[in-house]
Amino acid sequence: MKNFVEVIRSGNKNDLHCSIQDASQVATVAQMGNISYRSGQKLNWNHIEHQFTDHSINQQYYTKAYHNGYQLPKF
Repeated sequence: MKNFVEVIRSGNKNDLHCSIQDASQVATVAQMGNISYRSGQKLNWNHIEHQFTDHSINQQYYTKAYHNGYQLPKF
């Protein structure tokens, strides 16, 4: 994280220790593990749609419920 902030400040992306794409994939896998652990289930990931195949897991863990009446548009 320190390296990432330093690169943002310097503006020189060649100083990154890890590509943003690789870091994104690592973060995704870590979150998937956390969600699987919390749900107590073995989960399947749809890499094309970037969500779990179990709709109830997506609703409970993958999306945030809005409490103020606003919703994101559905595409």
